[in-house]
Amino acid sequence: MAMYVYNTSGEPVGFVMETFIHTFDGQPVGRIIGSRVHRFDGTYVGEWWKEMVVERPEGRPRNLPPMAVPPRREPPGASFNRRVVLHGGYRDTFNLLTEPAYGDAAE
Repeated sequence: MAMYVYNTSGEPVGFVMETFIHTFDGQPVGRIIGSRVHRFDGTYVGEWWKEMVVERPEGRPRNLPPMAVPPRREPPGASFNRRVVLHGGYRDTFNLLTEPAYGDAAE
């Protein structure tokens, strides 16, 4: 069963299957290791907190070795917006999962 990922405004932005984060079209974009969220190239992007990917000052950022991207998953369908969660002023970092890596930008 999928769990939804929300932004700090309460809008659904993706879903989690197993330990992998996907966009709503089923594309895997990251993984959760403990409370840390990483891209598949190993880059740390934030912390998994209350079904959101956020930048937390008490987070322990570190990069990991890259891993192969898992296959696409069938999307679970759209979710509803939820009320805004008191996010303690943490910056939403989900967008860092979907941005191109430094070396992948079109030239």
